[in-house]
Amino acid sequence: MVEGIVVAALLLVGLGLGAFFVCVCYATELGRQARFLARRERLSNARLTCGSRLPGMVGMVDAVNSEIDAADAERVAALRAADEFSRGLSALSHDVRTPLTGARGYLQLAREESDPARKDKQLAAADARLAAMSGLLDELFSYARAADPDTPLELGTVALRPVLEQVLLGHYPEFEARGWEPALDMEDSTIEVTADREALARIVENLVVNALRHGSGPLAVRVRPAGEKDGEKSGVVVEFSNPVADPSAIDVDRLFERFYQADASRSTAGSGLGLSVAAKLAEAQGMTLTARLSASTLTCTLGTVPN
Repeated sequence: MVEGIVVAALLLVGLGLGAFFVCVCYATELGRQARFLARRERLSNARLTCGSRLPGMVGMVDAVNSEIDAADAERVAALRAADEFSRGLSALSHDVRTPLTGARGYLQLAREESDPARKDKQLAAADARLAAMSGLLDELFSYARAADPDTPLELGTVALRPVLEQVLLGHYPEFEARGWEPALDMEDSTIEVTADREALARIVENLVVNALRHGSGPLAVRVRPAGEKDGEKSGVVVEFSNPVADPSAIDVDRLFERFYQADASRSTAGSGLGLSVAAKLAEAQGMTLTARLSASTLTCTLGTVPN
């Protein structure tokens, strides 16, 4: 009997010492990790290590390192976005200064010109450059409005065909000057969608202008029911397709990014904001806007909300 009690007591003492030892190990390891995290520089690539195989400790270390990796990835992405924004803003600033400098030059020439006919030409040239600058500033303002989540939108029932026709007809002189005939393929002319009419028209406008500026052939607009391949279960999709001269210069994954231009030299008109504005407005209305390249044809697809 006494021997049994002694054995039990020894077992309890052993268990207590074992538990105490485990607690000391946990406390030591946690203290080491806490000191490491406290001393770790914020921008350091150092990661937490596990000095023991205590149950749960390895998982905790892996979880902490995953959080560190995620924070570092967010920091790198933020730095990259800030750098891209800075470069884009510098490029836009250059795009604004260029027509402004040209306008000043023509105005100076006009002030010194005595021939009325030549003076009128110089004033017209100055006016054209000021109009170009105004267009760039309008695009920047439009982007700011589209990116603002507090910008009010009046969603309602909108007939789709009149919006498409109005924008296409508004640019018909530009199509005609290029010898292009835009095509609108819409079997059901009564289709209605849920949208803010002004915002929807701006999306279509920006997509058409992009095709005019960067396309190498006629624009084709096709409206069809959405299917599973579009990632939509209902509604309609509007496809804006046009050939492009150099498909390899276009990164469709970046096409809707702010300030992105396929023409790195920025020799074509525009600020690189038009498609970004369209994407922001589409998102604000619960729509989708995607792009794909097939051979030398660029297609931008607008997925609309069914009425």
